[in-house]
Amino acid sequence: MSEIIRQPIEEEVKSAYLDYAMSVIVGRAIPDVRDGLKPVQRRILYAMYEEGMYPNKPYKKSARTVGNVIAKYHPHGDAAVYDALVRMAQDFTLRYPLIQGQGNFGSIDGDPPAAMRYTEARLTKLAMEMLADIDKNTVDMKENFDASLMEPEVLPAKFPNLICNGAAGIAVGLSTNIPPHNFTEIAEALKYLAEFPNATVEELCQFVKGPDFPTGGVLITPKEEIVKIYKDGRGSVTVKGKARIERLPGNRHRIIIYEIPYQVNKVEFIKRIAELVRKGQEKGISDLRDESDRDGIRIIVELKREADPEKVLKKLYRRTQLQKSIPINFTVLVGKQPKTLDLKGILWEFIKHRIEVITRRTLYELDKAESRLHIVEGLLKALENADRVIEIVRGSKDVSSAKELLKEEFGLSDAQSQAILDMRLSRFTALEGDKLYQEADELRLKIEEYQKILSSEEEKIRVFIEEMDYLLEKFGDERKTMVIEEKGEQLTFEEDYILAVLSSGRIINRKFDEKEEKEEVYQKVLNEVSTTVKPGEKLISIQEIKSSTPIAFVTDRGKAYWSLVADLPKGEGKLNIEEGEIVGTAFKGEGEEDRLFILTKNGIIKRMSYEDIFYKSQNHTIIPLSEDDEVVVAFADDHPSVLAVYTRKGDLLMFDRSQVRVTGDKAKGVEAIDLDEGDEVRGGFLINSEEYVLTITEKGYTKLVKKEEFYTKEGKLKKRGQKGLMAVKLSKDDALSAATGVHMGDTLLLSTEKGRVLKLKVDEMKIPVAKRTAMGEQLIKIEGDKVVKIVKPKISESQD
Repeated sequence: MSEIIRQPIEEEVKSAYLDYAMSVIVGRAIPDVRDGLKPVQRRILYAMYEEGMYPNKPYKKSARTVGNVIAKYHPHGDAAVYDALVRMAQDFTLRYPLIQGQGNFGSIDGDPPAAMRYTEARLTKLAMEMLADIDKNTVDMKENFDASLMEPEVLPAKFPNLICNGAAGIAVGLSTNIPPHNFTEIAEALKYLAEFPNATVEELCQFVKGPDFPTGGVLITPKEEIVKIYKDGRGSVTVKGKARIERLPGNRHRIIIYEIPYQVNKVEFIKRIAELVRKGQEKGISDLRDESDRDGIRIIVELKREADPEKVLKKLYRRTQLQKSIPINFTVLVGKQPKTLDLKGILWEFIKHRIEVITRRTLYELDKAESRLHIVEGLLKALENADRVIEIVRGSKDVSSAKELLKEEFGLSDAQSQAILDMRLSRFTALEGDKLYQEADELRLKIEEYQKILSSEEEKIRVFIEEMDYLLEKFGDERKTMVIEEKGEQLTFEEDYILAVLSSGRIINRKFDEKEEKEEVYQKVLNEVSTTVKPGEKLISIQEIKSSTPIAFVTDRGKAYWSLVADLPKGEGKLNIEEGEIVGTAFKGEGEEDRLFILTKNGIIKRMSYEDIFYKSQNHTIIPLSEDDEVVVAFADDHPSVLAVYTRKGDLLMFDRSQVRVTGDKAKGVEAIDLDEGDEVRGGFLINSEEYVLTITEKGYTKLVKKEEFYTKEGKLKKRGQKGLMAVKLSKDDALSAATGVHMGDTLLLSTEKGRVLKLKVDEMKIPVAKRTAMGEQLIKIEGDKVVKIVKPKISESQD
């Protein structure tokens, strides 16, 4: 009875509930500000690291990981562990997934993942950066639940996971909701704050534009509100999905939704649209279907003939989750205490953590280097006195006496004398001695560097910035979520632009309206192109285009990138293409029935539907290429038309476009022209009502040829895959550079190899009409340069 403690029940309940609340806050729901992880996530990553489930190793069953985690570290059920593992593998949940999954890991439709016995997983390269240096005493370790093993209290976390991947959790009386952000922006902000610790949130917002969600969308919260959220550590932002209006034959329209807001269940979203129709709240919709696949979202909303597409789209934004508000709450654990931080606070806590990791890692490396140098110096002493060392060892009765004699003779430490005794006889050669001297010099340099880092905070900051630069190079990417400031409900589908595209991926995109003449804007864009084009860069396209129109860019590697014009950078910007890729074509996609021709250097031609370009992911391969091949041009189908393909050696083949059938994006294409040995395709074009073919050689010889000259003697077109006819007579070191179909009076833009843009008016007074076997006249004389591309401006009124 003496062990019974008398306590008022209200005090016991209060105490027990507080213990429970703190357990939930610290042990389950709120992430640590340093690595951005909850305990279960940290334990999963650490267990996978210990098991060697690296990105370069085979996948292992998820059940194996879950079993390890609950057996060694996590005193909770397997369902909680597997749910956390699945979430870290979903690219629609995490902006930068930490686990690579193989198998069914759920979907944006809300489908559950397969059972853990069916799926496999391993760490991503980014997760390896989260765990980098964990074996170098960089973080504190603690006992697991049964004190049989040690686990990390926090991960070294070279990557700013908390702010980049975000976090959500509901604890007792507390919740957190940190949205994901773009790593490139966060890294630049971290570098700035590390150099200028007194920086304000407003200054950091120069780099951090707002949340960046893995599902894309458009952030329409005004900039001043975003800055206020980052200062307060709480608030909400509004995100809307991306949609475009497409005109169909018969004066009909449809809405294509191709991005939905973050954490919107696609199935529930479609059900909501159907419910609006069923209840008669939206009478303009005639059909609704989901054509999404693994390449991206595609929801089709077919409209009735009389429906106003912009009004329908406005209603979808207003009445469905196509536009939603996302709450933000920067509540995190700082030293095991829950706190609500501002943006600067979150970034500064990460910097502090990394400085501590750098310090501890450097101390570890310094200790290791000094220990090794101590051993190497002992070995060098032994090499310098090799005969005496061998004599002592041979004369000793056992190892311990040999060790003592070596210590006395040469003033060695216990560790040095032991290393000498462990040394093989082969190490006494001159070459091995040189290696040891070299190793000693390298170790001294390392020790000097480590001591330099430890001696000043500036050096630690330098190392931190170098780490950020390294990660930026490996993992930096473009934003997925656009940031715009939208006034009221105004939609911008009918804004008009003049868009110029260059081969480097650079674009110039200028808006015009009733206040500014189209001709003026066109001339401004053209002047801008002419004055900024660089050697090796050429003009690919210049056209008038509406902001609601999708435009695709095909590169030399056979990849297509597409975007709404409204989503492209305004003014001067850069397309998000891969390093080294060259843009060869830019074309509009305005109809479901449209087709595209793709032509390669080795004479392969392919015809495909716009469906396979615009309605898949915004970056995908549309033609598989052989190793030595590349795409030279792609152009929109135009009915009725004749296809023309021309080669470097001056051959040109015309054939009926119907000889190339429509194939899917996985098809390789068919032979367009029978090439002579050493020849290659330079380009191709469609010729419809045009009367002439214009040819320009590398040396500037120019002429017009009547298109009928490329027909057979019977007045018929040749067949696909045959030899071409001579289009121009070439001198010994000349080649056909460019060709296209023209009318008299057309204005063309010519790009040269050294980065010039020239204007050419098609006029038979200036350009001779000649036989196809003639050379033409050297009208374009550019010393040491050559014409490489002809572009027809696609502006509704002809330009002079």
